[in-house]
Amino acid sequence: MRFFPRTSGLLEEVFGECMAATNLAVSRVLGFRHGTTEVVHEQVIGKRDTGICQPTSEVSRRHRQDSISIRTIDNSYSPKVSATSTLIGDTNHSTTFPKQFPLPLSVEEILTLTKPTIEKLFQDAGSVGASIGVLRHGQHHFLNGGAQGLGVPVLPDQDTVHLISSMSKPIISTAVGILMDDFPRYQLMFDTPVSTVLPELKGSPGILKTYTNQELTIADFLDLRSSFQWMTNLWEIPNGDIPWKTLDPVVSLLQHLPANDSYTSDKAFVYNRNYSNECFALLAAIIERKTGYSWAEFVTKNVLEPLGMHNTFIGLTEIERSNMSKTFAKSHSVQVAGVMPELLQCVDADGLVCRKKVAEWFDRHYGNIPQSVEVRPSQASSAGSVGPSPLAAAAGVMSTTSDLLKFYSKIMDVYDQRREERNSKLLPYPDHLNTPLERGINHLFSHIESRIFPDPSSSTCTYSGGWNTVTVPMTPEERNASPRPRWPGADGDNARRLESGIQSKIHGNDLDYSFFVTKPETQPNVTDINTKTEKPPLIEPSESKKYLALYHGGNMVGATSFCWLLPDHETAVVVLCNTRGFLLDAANLSGMLLAECLFLAESDSRCDTESVVAAVKRACEDTKKMARAIQIDYLYDLARYEHTIALRFRELDPASNRRDTAGLEGRYELTHNVFITITAEQRGLILRLYGTGYGYLLRELREENISKPNGLQKTMTFAQPMAELIPSGVGGTNRLKVDDFVVVFKRGKVGGEWGGFEWNFARDKTPKKRRGYGDTNPYFWRRVKKGLKVMG
Repeated sequence: MRFFPRTSGLLEEVFGECMAATNLAVSRVLGFRHGTTEVVHEQVIGKRDTGICQPTSEVSRRHRQDSISIRTIDNSYSPKVSATSTLIGDTNHSTTFPKQFPLPLSVEEILTLTKPTIEKLFQDAGSVGASIGVLRHGQHHFLNGGAQGLGVPVLPDQDTVHLISSMSKPIISTAVGILMDDFPRYQLMFDTPVSTVLPELKGSPGILKTYTNQELTIADFLDLRSSFQWMTNLWEIPNGDIPWKTLDPVVSLLQHLPANDSYTSDKAFVYNRNYSNECFALLAAIIERKTGYSWAEFVTKNVLEPLGMHNTFIGLTEIERSNMSKTFAKSHSVQVAGVMPELLQCVDADGLVCRKKVAEWFDRHYGNIPQSVEVRPSQASSAGSVGPSPLAAAAGVMSTTSDLLKFYSKIMDVYDQRREERNSKLLPYPDHLNTPLERGINHLFSHIESRIFPDPSSSTCTYSGGWNTVTVPMTPEERNASPRPRWPGADGDNARRLESGIQSKIHGNDLDYSFFVTKPETQPNVTDINTKTEKPPLIEPSESKKYLALYHGGNMVGATSFCWLLPDHETAVVVLCNTRGFLLDAANLSGMLLAECLFLAESDSRCDTESVVAAVKRACEDTKKMARAIQIDYLYDLARYEHTIALRFRELDPASNRRDTAGLEGRYELTHNVFITITAEQRGLILRLYGTGYGYLLRELREENISKPNGLQKTMTFAQPMAELIPSGVGGTNRLKVDDFVVVFKRGKVGGEWGGFEWNFARDKTPKKRRGYGDTNPYFWRRVKKGLKVMG
């Protein structure tokens, strides 16, 4: 994709030319623009005082007020902050005067330095538009870029409504904390067994912790420490539909499936989590059982309304959206089919996909790879006949950067009060809290700190209270601990690729990606750009202070998001994007970059401006290198995925050879409320979850790939080429593992009827005990109805 800048008075338009062969809509992408009446260029930044920063002069303050159009933000929910908003070009800032001496770099200057890198990340990812919010010492800053949708060349802003996907979880956990605050009424605590609230789960093997053989508690749900089998493939459909309208399928599966035996000790969760959206769907059910309200009503009344989050919605139908005056971002995916023929030629002499050749191909075609396409929005955000899907509690809230900063401001305000109480030794802390919302957040902080600070001198990376939690900065030794923790901030699609991108050595030893990781042995001194003298590194080796960080990502059909909170520094970053670009999660990576640069600017008050500028530049360069490594890693996996489908499996043609599909049509049940239908249709044998919606084309394993054919089983896959998936939105099939979608049909004798198929949709594909054919195998889908009517 080639970008041609055209500058106008307010914004910079960047047009992307998609290749004509793909027949996709031309993507119009508007570039991020950060302007200011106080010219902020690197040359100007470099001329600032190099000693300890001094307070802003009164003359400078008056000049700033006179030269910028200011409007007041009506935000009574942050009483400590007198907030104003400035509109500068197409970048909005809420500005207050500092409560303390200025940092070596202001937020505006950090945004100026990082904007080219951030813009490049979103363009490389094929993103159509995004809104970024920064909360810093009570000041709100917004950087908006791109467009609200293809064919809608209007800049998104801090009030544009986006699907925030899994960033919904901290909102739901806050509602659970509110219930705990009123124990006499709701009788709910962290150690409450879940079956005391949801008795239908009593005795279910799925709610047992394999490492203690005890029942899961409310805390385990909030911390994603369940032993649930992985169920995502059963409910996230490529076209964004959510077939689970109630909790019935979840309950049936937990009653039917064994617990996941991958987690054999409590230590297995120290640097990990068993990510399960079903945990938060069940928490939503617990809210309803305890309150008598729908979970959406309770969250709206007790979390959203007290914070003034009037642009945050749960369970809006598309008709309701169209009748509202609010601006909703469109949903998009990213197509790469136009470049697939050449990509698939990146093989070695043995016909295997070669990473080095993929990297060379990527560099030749850089800029022509991502192509945006509008898709139907994820139905996780919509309301059905019985209200919003329970899975919307995990991934279906819609909000804005402005509203979310109100939420994060309140969280950090409670954290600040906790810190003041600990330091002052005054009244017991609960006496400092005025509202159930504040006390609910306090309950969550008590729980988080009990898990993350057993040893304050070491970093811990885990999931707790609805948040990914980590103490930063990490040391290299902590980062390389076993089990290996995730990079601080890495989440969503990038969490799976960032580590492999580093390990691939695609940049040789030139990728010094060390976000929130100190490197006391190798970090060089910083050379002053004016005097050419060396200064101490920004973060000194003796620095051992640890800071609690909370973060979360979000990825659903047509949307990505990321947030980072560093309460000790009174800093929050939120990024909302209207595109799920599988090539690169730009929301996560740009959010990590901003979080790191803001941290660098305040990590040592003795640092001069030039040192911080140099550190920010290094972070930008490292981020661009990491983005390249992630994209190459994705394309390498994509090429292997497509090769596997093409070489190992063949399409069936029921019109010319009925023998290929005879006896396979029918309805197959795993357990009550969980079923699949297979029908013979014009384009082949089609598999549908729950008999409706997206139809997966089944492909059969080629005969030459069958080691010992015996006529008793037939191996097929419903993994789909990305060219077929992406225009629909892709859904949960972004892992690019064909084996995740392999089904093995079985029968008792040669020539007999097929009794069903085995599909192990769990993350662990190597059960400890070999399971046999039939009802003894919990992953066996029994055929209960034959010869279903052909659809469409």
